[in-house]
Amino acid sequence: MAGLDFCSKHNMVAYLEKNDGNTEFNQIMDFLTHSSIHFALTVSPIVSTSFVEQFWTSAKSRTVNNISYIDAIVAGKPVTISEASIRSDLLFDDADGIDTLNNQAIFDTIQLMGYEGDLNTLTFNKALFSPQWKFLFHTMNHCISSKSTSWDQIPTNIATAVICLATNQKYNFSKLIFDGMMRHLDASKKFVMYPRFLQIFLRNQLRDVPVPMDHFPVPALTKKVLTFMVKKGKNFSGNVAPFFHSMLVQLIDDEGEFSERPSESQPIPSLTYLSKDQPESQPDPSPRPSCSILIPDSYPEGSGGNHEGQSSSDRSLSGNEDGLTLQSVYDLCISLCTQVTTQAAKIKDLKA
Repeated sequence: MAGLDFCSKHNMVAYLEKNDGNTEFNQIMDFLTHSSIHFALTVSPIVSTSFVEQFWTSAKSRTVNNISYIDAIVAGKPVTISEASIRSDLLFDDADGIDTLNNQAIFDTIQLMGYEGDLNTLTFNKALFSPQWKFLFHTMNHCISSKSTSWDQIPTNIATAVICLATNQKYNFSKLIFDGMMRHLDASKKFVMYPRFLQIFLRNQLRDVPVPMDHFPVPALTKKVLTFMVKKGKNFSGNVAPFFHSMLVQLIDDEGEFSERPSESQPIPSLTYLSKDQPESQPDPSPRPSCSILIPDSYPEGSGGNHEGQSSSDRSLSGNEDGLTLQSVYDLCISLCTQVTTQAAKIKDLKA
């Protein structure tokens, strides 16, 4: 069996460690740490070189009742990968997630993210975003995508995935990974795609098979990546684009104190969805509703909440100084949601 090449910058382990030297990235690290893809970003198994090579050398596709599978032989035993098995093994909850957005929705949201490049193509330049957005796209490109080259270019599927994360929409990451693996079966030049993920898949199907000691060092992003993120890209003005409301997750630290919430954020854009079988140029007439929390910037006349000179985050729900403010309600809701999400993640980890 001929050895396949490993790509040192593909399927990397994300860097999400906060410290005093990178506080400007705390928000995006908190966001990813509490996201639905945290396990996939950070899981770092001991990868057996021969196991993952055997998989890609023997892998073939089949379709049964319109469901596709990838079959392979590893250590003399049959292994089968499907979109559903990826969903289970990587702890995704995305069976009803979308995988496509209308082109105009992508362009509009990318603009709200502060992108300063031309919007005449569905491939975007990472260097034309401000640091935290750039870090988000960089992490997705190196940790989740099936790419092995052209790291500065953000493909459509990764742009769509980031847009859905940022706007609190459920994206089908399981399909993104499975589709990448399926395309790779017909590639003229193969490499060891998704070694981290493959090791998880194989571990769950070959529990009684001893793992060889030919370990491949799993590539990981380090704090050096932050130095690169703060460098201003060519043709980028340096303007910093704030996060959307849905991304501003309040976190409670070990002492029970709230982390500081930024004073500015972008509103959540309205997105138009496409069904899986619908051509990309035609929008879905029935877009899915967003479940994001929005703080209104103004109130109807006579509502009792529109005090002159008072910001939306300070307005009282009861119209007096002693009433509960919208900001307080928002903070409480986000705090409770964060605790529920954290507990759910711990339960998933324990089950795994």
